[in-house]
Amino acid sequence: MAKRGFGRIGYFKKSGARLYIPEKVLKDDNFPFKDGDLVKIELGNDSLKVGPTEWWEMLDWSTTPEAFERLPAEIKQKIRKAGLV
Repeated sequence: MAKRGFGRIGYFKKSGARLYIPEKVLKDDNFPFKDGDLVKIELGNDSLKVGPTEWWEMLDWSTTPEAFERLPAEIKQKIRKAGLV
């Protein structure tokens, strides 16, 4: 059964916001993150999705075409499939 909890968002000028996640959710064996993990945040229609990220998802490939061309074909394919180039 999925854990359910309620949190709070705190806004900070110039730096963003933090989301409080209750301890009972964090301690659940199904919680997928560890302290310090980088995560991908995606907004949808009335939804917020937080998930793991890959290093190549965090870069703006349109500004670094030379670097993109030097990547292995497998990584280039993932970037293209994600619509990041």
